[in-house]
Amino acid sequence: MGWFSKLLLPGRLRTGPTALLPARPDPKTLLAVAQLADPEARTDGDDILAGGSRIEAPVELTGDVLAKLGVPDSDTLWACRIAAEGPLPVDFFDKSLAEGIAYRLGGWSLCQGEPLDPAEETVDPLVYLPAVPEPEEILPVLTEALRHADAVDAERWPDGELIEGVVHVSVRRGRVADVYAGADVQVTIEEGHRLPPAAQTRWPYLTEIAIARVSPVVRTEETGADDAAGAASGEAADGTTEDVAGADAAPLDGHADTTSDADAGSGTDATADTGSAADTGSAADTGSAADADSGSDADATSDTGSAADAGANSDTDADPDVEDTASETDAEDADEARAALLVRADVAVTLANALRGIAADSRGFQLAEPADALPGGYA
Repeated sequence: MGWFSKLLLPGRLRTGPTALLPARPDPKTLLAVAQLADPEARTDGDDILAGGSRIEAPVELTGDVLAKLGVPDSDTLWACRIAAEGPLPVDFFDKSLAEGIAYRLGGWSLCQGEPLDPAEETVDPLVYLPAVPEPEEILPVLTEALRHADAVDAERWPDGELIEGVVHVSVRRGRVADVYAGADVQVTIEEGHRLPPAAQTRWPYLTEIAIARVSPVVRTEETGADDAAGAASGEAADGTTEDVAGADAAPLDGHADTTSDADAGSGTDATADTGSAADTGSAADTGSAADADSGSDADATSDTGSAADAGANSDTDADPDVEDTASETDAEDADEARAALLVRADVAVTLANALRGIAADSRGFQLAEPADALPGGYA
């Protein structure tokens, strides 16, 4: 690559979706990943053609170029730029293609100059179906695949009907046809979607398909990690928010009370001492009173300083514990998120096998088994 091409490289990478990978991908592995999105993906020289897009051969990026792209904490990455072949891909398939490749190879996605870690985004598995399934066809499958609901949530599902542990809501307006919900997972059937490349290969005679979207059921009575997930989606529980606000306010109020008491006490003492000195009228007494006040102030200052030092020392000593606790909490949240994703992916794969559909993630990459939905599977 010439110096002029290197000079223009950051701009070229910003103009189109790009997958930034931690290591140079093996051509066969990259082709296998692309074929998850488009089974008819093929090589074209050093590039790969998939779904009307061209996956260009990986280019090594060093620190100076990465700094211009705004990618932090990386010395070397490999960039696979996605360029449209002819007309733009339908439904921004080139962008989802870059994100899907980065998701499975443990990298970043870059689109319009904004780097994104796809593994940090919550994704809901999908099932491509040739038509909207009838309740009699899908309910037996969901009865076996979902954890059963105990009752119908009248506020959330006023028209819901509990059938063998599965809540069925017939919507039949807009794009949504039916909703099925268990205890912690819901399946939303949507119709009238355009064919992604994976579905077009399976059903070339169709012009549109139905999609079953497998997502978590948001319940306000859940706490802990579920509340955190609800807060991330903009539906935080009111009780949890109040508790957190109260916990944050308590130390501040306590500290303010302590400070005001100390100030009030010192002010009272100073007034009393000044008054007694004035009443006596003796210079010696006034000096002794001043000495006494200065001594008490010095003692108070030394006490305050020692208390501050003790607090600082205790905070310093507590920092490792706080960091360990935070890291453990993050690890537990990550494990719970992975487990919940596996549950939803298992439901999607089960539905696809039973209804002759195609299980995929939200970016259109096929799922042969639930573990395929986890990030870094091909890294």
